[in-house]
Amino acid sequence: MSRKTIIVLACVLIPVAILVLLAATGWGGGWFEQFPNANFVIAFAIGATLTVLLAAGLMALVFISSRRGFDDGTENEMKDPNSPPKDSDGP
Repeated sequence: MSRKTIIVLACVLIPVAILVLLAATGWGGGWFEQFPNANFVIAFAIGATLTVLLAAGLMALVFISSRRGFDDGTENEMKDPNSPPKDSDGP
């Protein structure tokens, strides 16, 4: 891995790890005091994971679409008002 990649990963993963630890401790309280129902924790984790995966997938589609040229502008097929009319009947 390049040094730039390591720095970017550190800048992303360190705050995420801190927020996860703060959420797990309930911002000072115990884990089970904050979330007494395990089903809630599991459902929340699955929902958050699927949301992040959906967002990553959509961003990947935008990136792929842009790289393959699907997002390029189309040519303007309207005639220039100053151009002479074309004769479609003659050779």
